[in-house]
Amino acid sequence: MTQSVPRLVDAGVAFTAPGGTLFLSHVEDDATYARYIGLIGKIPNLPTDVAETELRARMLKEPADYIASVQAGLANADLTVKAEVQMGHHLSTYRQLVQKHGVDLLVLNTKDDDQLAMHGLAHPLAVELRDVPLLML
Repeated sequence: MTQSVPRLVDAGVAFTAPGGTLFLSHVEDDATYARYIGLIGKIPNLPTDVAETELRARMLKEPADYIASVQAGLANADLTVKAEVQMGHHLSTYRQLVQKHGVDLLVLNTKDDDQLAMHGLAHPLAVELRDVPLLML
């Protein structure tokens, strides 16, 4: 996780009305996962079926653990914290999540610590979700 993650959560909390819902999400790219599994399948000594299960679990565990810690930290706040961690195509999955949960404001990271320019997903989300207010940090 980058240093900007707590900043994202803080901003989300600040813009959540008392008694409102803060929805936290993380989407692992399924194309990247498929590429990794394809590469693992080419290594004769590694059982691909075990690698598929273990890699998927590991890719989802860290964001799920982080979100659980945020939920615990906000247990006494006057808001409900919901979360989803899943595999999928970044853009279409985030679009579906925004629609499914009726998101009023999308708070997203626009820069990682090691980047000089905008995060790769920020621009496509801004273009695709024109009807949803965005707070881009």
